[in-house]
Amino acid sequence: MNKKNNLLFVGFMGCGKTTIARAYAVKYNHFFLDTDNLIKEKFNLEISEIFKKYGEDFFRNEEKKLVYFLTHVKNCIIASGGGFIKQKKLRKIGTIVYLKSSFDYILQRLNTQELNLRPLFSNINNAKILFDQRIKKYEKKADIIIDIENKSIEEIIKEIKKEVK
Repeated sequence: MNKKNNLLFVGFMGCGKTTIARAYAVKYNHFFLDTDNLIKEKFNLEISEIFKKYGEDFFRNEEKKLVYFLTHVKNCIIASGGGFIKQKKLRKIGTIVYLKSSFDYILQRLNTQELNLRPLFSNINNAKILFDQRIKKYEKKADIIIDIENKSIEEIIKEIKKEVK
């Protein structure tokens, strides 16, 4: 890992960033942070409610504030929201791990309730367009790319650990 020992997990909504980052943090004794949860806690609202009440631009601005905060933490495993990749200066946070999967695999993973918690999944066709647009950003910014399809959490964590310097 870099000198801050932070891993920043990126990837599309529903690919398992929170689950995998938390499991990695527990196994290797790091602190765990989730950017969406930090914003949810601040406003005491679900992300979908923040989007409805304040809009996506407001939410992205909250993420921008978080980038600055996260550049000052050490020894953290950080799960980011699907759109966090849009933010600048992510490399200053730490090593970027992209959890890669196909759109169809993500849809198979999520149940209706999980889909409803993600406002950008309200229209599947638009979500697919967004997925296609973001793939290039994830790949471009990633230091480590891990294909997560049909692998257990344990297998994914081992793969990440092998890649982390």
